[in-house]
Amino acid sequence: MCILTSNLYPSTLLTLRTSLQAVAVQVHTRALVTVCCIYLPPHDVLNQQQLNNLVDQLRKPFLLLGDFNGHSSLWGSDITNSRGRQIEQFISNNCLCLLNNDEKTYFHEPTRSFHSLDLAICFPELLPLLNFTVGGFLYNSDHFPLIVSRADSGGTIQIP
Repeated sequence: MCILTSNLYPSTLLTLRTSLQAVAVQVHTRALVTVCCIYLPPHDVLNQQQLNNLVDQLRKPFLLLGDFNGHSSLWGSDITNSRGRQIEQFISNNCLCLLNNDEKTYFHEPTRSFHSLDLAICFPELLPLLNFTVGGFLYNSDHFPLIVSRADSGGTIQIP
């Protein structure tokens, strides 16, 4: 798990105390924003308190991106599974916003099917400031890139 940052935007690593696979940085853009990336393995039992503890450590406002390995109609899946319901509850309990639309983020090679497993979740004050899209190429992965850009960028992709 890693986060790459640009030299154009000063950033600072944020130390997290969690058993989850997560990393976070504070990025100095127009304002200070925390960006956290997370991977939740598909077969691990997820404790709701682990997610709540992670969010409590993230300085606000924050953007939480990652492979949550959950299915929900809320982010474009055909079904909602127990992990998806758990993530829905996490978003609701913490008054967070989901940036995802119905775009698929993952390609499952064995079944040649597309799914939405990767999510972009943000603090409410960031929602009107950000655009979300999914990249069109896999780049030797089975996940498409999530692209979060500033809403005022005039159509060009600019990282917030």
